[in-house]
Amino acid sequence: MTLLIDADWLIYSSCCACEQDFRWDENLHTLHLDERDAMQLIEDRVAQYQIISPGNPIMCFSDYPTFRHGIYQDYKANRLGKRKPLGLKNIRERVAKEFHAISFDGLEGDDVMGLLATGQKYDNPVIVSPDKDMRGVPCTLLANDDLELVTRKKADRHWMLQTLSGDKTDNVEGLVGVGPVTAEKLLGDAETMEEMWAKVHAAYVKKKKTYADAIMTARLTRILRDGEYDHTTGNVKLWEPTL
Repeated sequence: MTLLIDADWLIYSSCCACEQDFRWDENLHTLHLDERDAMQLIEDRVAQYQIISPGNPIMCFSDYPTFRHGIYQDYKANRLGKRKPLGLKNIRERVAKEFHAISFDGLEGDDVMGLLATGQKYDNPVIVSPDKDMRGVPCTLLANDDLELVTRKKADRHWMLQTLSGDKTDNVEGLVGVGPVTAEKLLGDAETMEEMWAKVHAAYVKKKKTYADAIMTARLTRILRDGEYDHTTGNVKLWEPTL
């Protein structure tokens, strides 16, 4: 097995966990981070993942701005101005030096994992990430403590569900009033991509949204798979529905 680790999540969450809130006296209150603590936590967590696969893991990083920002200028705009944990930049650089790190121009770490997991370069790749978006990739996934097989059928359905409900974390709207439960009802017993897309399109029309709106949301929520990125030019092959 080859571990494909969500480096953005691992580093961010580890830095958050290692921040120390200290009150020196009744007036002086500080927040600090010892980078050694953050690196130790990351190394410990990676060691736990290596129980599954003892080989050299691959840290998958994001490269900003991404192609999604070119599709929708307000992509992740809801995160602007939010404080990032202390030490994030330095720890990112240290992790990239200590481990095998991969990033692709204009892609998020999710897409890097998606491309590597669905390609032929690595034997038995396993995505390590708690991000719900990764269930939109046909892969073996380690999201909690157990390995989960995400079939192509499951991945496609998850992606179409997100096209209906959107992704508030990334500022992707979807359809107003449509959450996960309603999205499941809207897809119903549809099984093929053609059947699911027909139901998604119909739901958008009913909500007074356009075909272009549905296409844009589908492209924003799709995690790239093998063959959808040109490593020479950096161009993304945007998804098109089969008519």
